Amino acid sequence: MIVKLLKKKPGTEVLLWVAICFIAIAKFASISHSRTFQYDEWNFVLNRWQFNPDTFLQPHNSHFSIFPATIFWILLQIAGLNHYGVYQLAGYFAHIFVASVLAILVAKKLGKIAAITLGTLILFLGAGAENILWPFQIGAMSSLVGYLLAIYFLDRDTNKNRLWAMFALLFSLGSAGFGIAAVAGVAVEIITSKRVIKSWWVVIAPTALWLIWYSQYGVSDLKAENFSGALRYTNESFAGTLSAIFGLSLGWGFILEIFFISTIIYLSYFKKLVTPRSVGLLTVLFINWFFTALSRAQFWAPQSSRYIYLSVPILILVCVEFSKSFNRPQLNVAVVIISIWSITAGWAHLESHASWLRDWSSNVRAELSVLESRRGFVDPDYQPDPIRAPDIVANRYFSALRALKSSPALDIAMLRTSSAATRFEVDRVLLETEVLAVTQPRESASSCKAGVIAFDFVTLPSQSTEIASPDGDIEVGFRNFGDIPSSVLKTSIPGGSQVTVTISPSLNQEKWIVTSLTPNKRVCIAPNVP
Repeated sequence: MIVKLLKKKPGTEVLLWVAICFIAIAKFASISHSRTFQYDEWNFVLNRWQFNPDTFLQPHNSHFSIFPATIFWILLQIAGLNHYGVYQLAGYFAHIFVASVLAILVAKKLGKIAAITLGTLILFLGAGAENILWPFQIGAMSSLVGYLLAIYFLDRDTNKNRLWAMFALLFSLGSAGFGIAAVAGVAVEIITSKRVIKSWWVVIAPTALWLIWYSQYGVSDLKAENFSGALRYTNESFAGTLSAIFGLSLGWGFILEIFFISTIIYLSYFKKLVTPRSVGLLTVLFINWFFTALSRAQFWAPQSSRYIYLSVPILILVCVEFSKSFNRPQLNVAVVIISIWSITAGWAHLESHASWLRDWSSNVRAELSVLESRRGFVDPDYQPDPIRAPDIVANRYFSALRALKSSPALDIAMLRTSSAATRFEVDRVLLETEVLAVTQPRESASSCKAGVIAFDFVTLPSQSTEIASPDGDIEVGFRNFGDIPSSVLKTSIPGGSQVTVTISPSLNQEKWIVTSLTPNKRVCIAPNVP
């Protein structure tokens, strides 16, 4: 099939689609530059760079992730840790694959205009920004692609295409948990189309391989306590998906949900437009939402961007199944209007999510600069950022650096030009890694006869410095890159007492500033003389 497509001269619609895809990549790259690995990606970076069975077969959040793990392993060997753009490009191509296969499926039913228009809607789906802009979601996108390919091949009722459908389902199952819903949807479609005898193995073979994997590695994250709220979660997932397409609030989503269900019932019962494909698609939606509820309802995020992304293409295909008998020109006009509405409504969300990702990356890359400067001093179990990158632990991070011979950290010149928030985080990590050691207060011997009196702040003059309090009790703070002292280390000095501050090796170590945090009270500093 691929060879035939390569030999065939591309038509105008194909060239148009390729141009739109290039525009999409350019758009994503322009708003999502200067980044590094994000959240779950660090789990793959630090735990899956080795070549062993666990790298490829261990589950991630209970998902069978052999295909995304393999993709990341290959990219880690090729691009290392300092060329994140390569990972982003892989994510963009996965996203384009989703939109392209969807467009092919739509073209078969509604023609080329609707196909390109709805494909473009998916390409610029602002509500799905988390998947589009986060390479780690290659797993979820690949699982969705596997399902779309499976139903594409099922339309061609030959043994060869059924074999391809089986491989596509296996790809879906081995990429993310969405594959379970995909298998259920294909099974229902095969049963309702009365093709069980010819096609049973399309579902059974991938399921058997998945069960073999599960018997050795599988971990269930389904929680019995989530069952009571699963239907409500499913309902909000449905409404949230419908509202997200148009950039509307959840309240509008419930109204659209009632309209959608009423229309489906009317077209099924009175117009007899229900098909095995539509039943299979609706099964995929329900199973995916329901099982997501059972495993994730404790976090209650049915409107999460990564879940919406998986649902929108399936909902589009449901609509396609029920609209085949509609007037084609009028349908094309409606599709164009809906797509323009969706793209323009989601544009701001796409850009704001990209900005948020860049800010997170800036902080993490800056923190890693500190971590690397403190190699040899830092606790092996130290975590520089348990919120943004909870999988980063000092010893495992340094192991990955040695193995992959690259680093995602910012250099010191970029640190100095970072945002105030990022520079504040740099000081936090420096202080948490005990770059400054402060002794207990003791009676001051100098009484400020030597040294410098500072009413506000002063740079520490050497690696070991005495700080005294001549005007009564004071509190002092420290900063280096930041504009204000970090809360990690604030030291109280009783009146007439002094402490010794020792600076251990780190980046920018000559720039530490001590600041009096007590109004109208001085600090007195002087080099520590042994």
